[in-house]
Formats: sequence, C-alpha cells, structure tokens
Amino acid sequence: MKKYIKIKVIAVFLSLYSVTSCTDILDQDPLSIATPDNFWVSQPNAESAVAGCYGLLKNTLIDNSAFLYWGEFTGMTFMNSRSWITDYIEGSGNYVLAYRDNTQNWRGFYRAANWALAIEKHVSDMPDTKFKSIAEKNRIIGEAAFIRSLSYFYMARIWGDVPIVTDVIESSDQLIKDGYIVALPRENEKKVLDFALEAANKSISLLQYSSPGDPRWAIQANKGSAEALKAHIALWYASRDNDNPQMIAEAIAAATAVINNSNASLIDYATNIVYDPVTGAASNDDFEKMCSGQSRTGLFEINISSDVDESFRISSADNTHTGLTLNYPVFKTPNTNPSPYIDPDFYGSEMMDSDSDRDDDVRKDLFFSDYNYSDVSYLTKYSQRTKDANATDSYANFSESNILIFRLADIYLLRAEANMKLNKALEAVADINIIRSKANVPNYTGLTDRESLNKTIFNERAIELVGEGQSGFDRIRMNYFTGVNWANPARNAKQGYFWPVAPSNISINPAILQTEFWKGKL
Repeated sequence: MKKYIKIKVIAVFLSLYSVTSCTDILDQDPLSIATPDNFWVSQPNAESAVAGCYGLLKNTLIDNSAFLYWGEFTGMTFMNSRSWITDYIEGSGNYVLAYRDNTQNWRGFYRAANWALAIEKHVSDMPDTKFKSIAEKNRIIGEAAFIRSLSYFYMARIWGDVPIVTDVIESSDQLIKDGYIVALPRENEKKVLDFALEAANKSISLLQYSSPGDPRWAIQANKGSAEALKAHIALWYASRDNDNPQMIAEAIAAATAVINNSNASLIDYATNIVYDPVTGAASNDDFEKMCSGQSRTGLFEINISSDVDESFRISSADNTHTGLTLNYPVFKTPNTNPSPYIDPDFYGSEMMDSDSDRDDDVRKDLFFSDYNYSDVSYLTKYSQRTKDANATDSYANFSESNILIFRLADIYLLRAEANMKLNKALEAVADINIIRSKANVPNYTGLTDRESLNKTIFNERAIELVGEGQSGFDRIRMNYFTGVNWANPARNAKQGYFWPVAPSNISINPAILQTEFWKGKL
C-alpha cells in the first residue's frame, strides 16, 4: 500500500523532477503543486524558487560526497582514499556501489533541471510589472537556464546518453499515459550536449557580468559563469565528435570572453606565501579566500557557509567530502579509515616528483597539509572551518569551504587545450605558462606536438584543480588514461569510463538500456 504524505507549496522544490526516475512523485499529493495562480505571482517568490533550485543542485553534488566519486577519485591523480567504497573505484574501476546508490542515480539532477525549466516557463509568463526591472526578470530566467544546462552537462559527463525532458513535470497526471508510467529513452550524448548548450546560450543572453564583492558573486550564476559553462560543454562536445572545429572555436570564444570580461582574476600562489617557522606549514591569504569562497577568481561555486545556514558539521565519516579529504589535526586523532593520503605511486605524485620544474611548485605546500606521503597528509582545500559556538567539543566545527565548480585558472587551461586541438602550440603554451607562473613553476620548454601538450595540460590541471572534481572528467575528454591501470581500450570501447545507470531507473522505465560495459555487472 502506498504511503501518502502531504507537502506544502515550498516543498515543490523537492518534488518536481524527471519522469525517468520519479516513482516518488506518485506517492505525493499533487494538490499542493505550485501553479501560476498560487505561487508565480511576485519577484520574491521567483527568487525563492531559484534558491530552491540551487539547493537541489547542491544536494545532488554533495550527497554522500558524490562530486568526488564522479569527478575526482576516478582520475586517480593524488588522493589515495582509504574509504572501502572509494577503494573499489581506485583499485579496480568498480563503480557498482550499492552503498552509494546516489552515484548511480540521476534523479537529483533531473529534479534540479525540471524545477529550473519550471522557473524558465513560469517567470517568462509573469507580467514584467511583477519585477523590479526587466533585467531582474531576465536574471532569474538566466540563472534557471544555467542550472538546467549544468545539470544536463553533469549527466552527460557521468552517464553519457541520458533522457531529455522538455516538458515541465508539475503533476503526477503528466507521468501516466493509458495507465502506465511515461517512459523516455536515453538520448545520444551529443544530443544531450546540444540541449545543455542551448540552455547555456540562453543563460548568456539573459545574464550580466558581475564583480567580486557583489553578494551574488560566484554563488549565483552570472554571464561569466554561463560562458565558463559553455566553454566546458563545447570542448567536451568537440572531444566526443572528432574534434569538431565549430565546437572548438566556440570553446575558445567562450573561454576568451570569460578571461577578458568576467572581472575574475587569477590567484598568485607564490606571492605573499608565508611558512610557519616551527611547523613549516605554508599559508597564503588569497588561497584561503579562494577556498572559503566568493574570491576574485571564482566563477561558480557551491556555497558552504554557516552564516546563512548552508553548512554542516565537519565529520571524519566517509559520507562527507570533509571526511574524504581532511585528517588530523582537523580531527582529534589521525583518521586512517576514509581520509586519503598522497600516494607516491599515484599519477600526480609521480608526475610532480619526476619533473624538476615542479621542485619549487608552491601548490605542493599550499594545497596539501604535509606533502610527504604521510598517513596524516590531506588536501587543504576543504579545511576552512569555524567553531560551533553551541558545542563544548573543541573539534565541533562547521565547514566554511565552498566547492569550486568553475574558476579562472580552469578556463585558461581549457583554452590551452582547445588551441592544442587546433595545433596552435604557441597559444596553448602561453596559457599554460600563465598558470605555471602563479605557482613558481618555470615556463614550459618541452615538446609541442599534440601528444606532449595534451599530457602537459592534463598535468597542469591535475595539480591546479586537485580535489575539485575535474580530473576524472578530464581523462574522458582528453582521452588520457595513463596511470589508471584498470582503464584499457576494451573497456573504453564499451564506454566503461561512464557510470552505470541505477537499476531502479531501469526497473521503472523499460525504455532505459544499461551502458554496454555495465550490462550483467549490476
């Protein structure tokens, strides 16, 4: 017997999502679904809808540290996790994790995308007089389009082919046809990317550039955020379509627009770096600000802040990204269960140690607590924290580290990659050197053939963006799997670099077919 629950209008944020994984919505009372008459009547309501949409995206990415499983540990660059779940990924490339069903399930992204589409539809239909200005109305629609685009882009990078939902799901009646749950098949990856790119272009057309210091900077999308997203989508598309020249050109144009117009600037890690005379620990105020969030280099981030009740208690458990990246002395004792250490046998460590240019790379000291492969070394990007004033335990802290989705250094390296694909070595090396110079690394003087530059760009992204959930996706886009022992041509031919579709999605939707590599493995 189904369990019926009543939901308030505000709970619509959590109930609107794709028909492809939506048995939950059939268990809810559709009478409380928001309608143009009872919700889409004012700018404050529209603003709260966008806030709910960001919340859905945030929950999807951080639930059980999913963003690290999808985009970080699959890259096998620096962090060798001792979490038994992560060990399946790093040790054998086994993504069949029943304990972390959310990593296989795309439901969260469809919830965010569907609610974003609802905002786009209903806010567009609202009278202009309901808003402070036309620009404000456009901003709300543009932010929603950004979230929809980013949600589909994540799904394309994680699962490849996914269903595309073009109608807003606002009632359980829409999910049933002739007594059966409506079934949508998986669409080709490039069609999904086209859908995401269309939404990104819509977002760009409606949003304005922002500046550091604006309360919305980086934690809500602006024109620079949308252009960064477009650069990523276009370059991913190019890599999946035989280096499609039009997509490469669009990636370069979008990246250049970000670099020239976004008002973001790079962090110079080597300037003003301070070493503790006792512990030898390195610090840099600009780096700390980059990690805590809304710094001058951010383009889009997931906000983590106790000031606005968007944080959580730091835990050593493996269901939070703090538990999977931090260690003693953040925690009371050395955490030798889930927290990772810098493995000398992993790709990133070998790369850094074998390249004399990296001898004085300050990111080793800034990004890691103790870059010596010890059991208590950890990634410092998620170590920003504040004491819980209501707790007596001195280790009761709230996380204050934003999750960096796009930032300026990433976009410089994306442009370098795009130029490499056009055999424009000079342009590619120029962007590589800009990033290296900020970390006290000499200019690149190696070979400039495509294979060498591809490796060089991957290396720079591996250290610059470590812990930000990029390297796993970089490997797919750049077709660079050196250091990942379980990756091989046979597996890649069956798209084994993508994640399996959750069996629960397939069981309720007969139109969904499992990815070839994962057939018979779940």
